[in-house]
Amino acid sequence: MQVYILDSSAIFLRKGLYPSMLTVSRVLKEIKDDESVNYLSLIDIGVKDPDRSDVEKVKRVARKTGDIYKLSETDLDLLALAIEIKREGNEPVIVTDDYSIQNVARSLGIKTDSVVQKGISKKFKWVRICKGCKRRVDEGRICPVCGSEVYLVRIRD
Repeated sequence: MQVYILDSSAIFLRKGLYPSMLTVSRVLKEIKDDESVNYLSLIDIGVKDPDRSDVEKVKRVARKTGDIYKLSETDLDLLALAIEIKREGNEPVIVTDDYSIQNVARSLGIKTDSVVQKGISKKFKWVRICKGCKRRVDEGRICPVCGSEVYLVRIRD
């Protein structure tokens, strides 16, 4: 059975009504405007928080893709919930416009559905490059070799 996991953007923009919908409690905390709160009261959506071990798995994959620097705690929870739903034998579909969520989901073998924007067409990876010496940097915002700032560069996976 397909289970649609909604990001806050799907709720803000009232993206479709799916037969089976879930979200995480962090998404609900992001929903403050009256129209979206009203929408939530009208739709049949479950709220489930993921197991911490699944969040750790998402973090490991996100580190490999380089998306860890772009994902919020809410994003990590949505992806982790999808892992749990998949493990239960269902087919999770994350509804989001967030390209980093889509990229990590693809790496996890999880489907996504876009809200407004076109979804990603290819998997990609982010690497950190020093502005000064152009070396690849694994951690931090400052290059440990020359002290320059580090920036993210997208490469094909």
